[in-house]
Parts: sequence; C-alpha cells; structure tokens
Amino acid sequence: MVNVAITVSLAVVSLCTLFCCGSCNGSRNKRILMSDPDYVQQQMTHLQSELQTLQATVQLQNGKISSLEQQLSQANQNRGGVTFVRWGRTDCPANLTELVYSGYTGGSWWDHPGAAADYVCLPRDSVWGPYKDLPNDDYSGRMYGTEYESDNPASPFGLKSQNEEAPCAVCRSTSFVSSVMIPARTECYSGWMKAYSGSLASGYYNHKAASQYVCVDEHAQPLDGGADSNDDGKLLFAVKAKCGSLRCPPYEEDKYLSCVVCMK
Repeated sequence: MVNVAITVSLAVVSLCTLFCCGSCNGSRNKRILMSDPDYVQQQMTHLQSELQTLQATVQLQNGKISSLEQQLSQANQNRGGVTFVRWGRTDCPANLTELVYSGYTGGSWWDHPGAAADYVCLPRDSVWGPYKDLPNDDYSGRMYGTEYESDNPASPFGLKSQNEEAPCAVCRSTSFVSSVMIPARTECYSGWMKAYSGSLASGYYNHKAASQYVCVDEHAQPLDGGADSNDDGKLLFAVKAKCGSLRCPPYEEDKYLSCVVCMK
C-alpha cells in the first residue's frame, strides 16, 4: 500500500505541474495555453488513462494484500503443535493445552513373553473396522487394561490405588512444538514450560513382559467404576533408583524417582 500511495502522490504532483507551471514538448519555458481546447482535451484524456492505470494497480495490490491476509490466517489455523499423553488423568493441563481425547491406559499382559512393550491410550469411543468379526484364532496380539500396582497403601499413584485401573489423556498444544519427558526431575530446564510432573512408572523388573518408562501424574486418578478386583493386564509400578552403574550421589538407593513433561 505504501508504493501505491507514492504512485498516486506522484500523479497528483504531475497534474499540478501540468496545469500550474509545467512544460510542453520538452520546452522548459513554454507555458501551457489554457485557451487551447484541443490541447487541454488531449492532456485530460492522457491523465484519465493514467488514472485508470493507477486504479487498476491499486485494485491489484489490494487483491494481493487480501490474498496474503487469507494465507496468513490459514497458516495460523493450521500451524503445528505438540502432543503428549498425560498418564493417570482424564484431563489436560489448564491454559496450556487442549484435550484431544481421554480414555483407558492399555497394553500387553504383564507375564506374556511376546508382549508389546509400550503403554497406549485407548479412546472411550472405539470405532470398529471391517475385520472385527473375523473367526477367532490364536495368532494375534492382545490388548488389556492397565492397573496401578503397589504394596504400600500410600503409593505414588494415590492412597489405596492398588489394582485400580489407570486412565489417560492425549493433550495438544499449538503454542509449543516439542515435548520431552525428563525422568528424576519435577521441574523443567530453563527455556521449557512444565506441562505436568509426577512419578516415573514402568512394569515390574522381574516380569517376563517388557515395558517402558512413562510419567504418571502426581495427582493420578482411578477410572470410574474400576472397583477393587485384581484383573491385572498391563501394570504400572513406581520406579526406584538402584546404585552401582547408576551414580549415587546424586541418586539414592531404593528412592522413588519423579518425572516431568516439558514443552518448548
């Protein structure tokens, strides 16, 4: 718009020069004869043509600006973000993220040697595919729910959480583009924003099935209606530090490890 304004201003200056003190046919000293109707008409026609050209230029520039504004708006709507799972909760950190969905923490059976290692967040509103009702056979993986496990009534997962089923929430933020789970800390490093903190969890060290480390929220919840029955499935145990190849200090023998999820 600045270039268009400059162009229009120059046209106005040219118009003023033409009728006030301008030159004709290259002569610096010859004045325009205002009484010559043919000459005046010729110049008016010329100026009208230039004005139309300027108007077309302005419309073109306005169209380009409008297109750029639309592209910018679309880019803001479609900009990237970061997602992470908040284990042990059905909600996401307030003011930082939005809830994609909440559901049930799932995984493989704790004692199966061929178990999948990872924990997954299963949605509450499953949508079955076309192969749901195929005849059953034994050549398949298995998906189970997940329970908190602890011999201590005051476990890191909450009072009397033993055998309670664990929820989960998938969270997204459009203000950040990276996330990381840091074990053994409750605070993020400089330049990172804390999403949530809690207790480091995994499967039991002496079970057959592999597992992974996840961060269970410090205010972990049980699933509603989970009852107190011991259904097993995928299990969550708090993780303790073991000295030796792990440096002590700073770590301490048999102390429960914390964790934090950070965004940037």
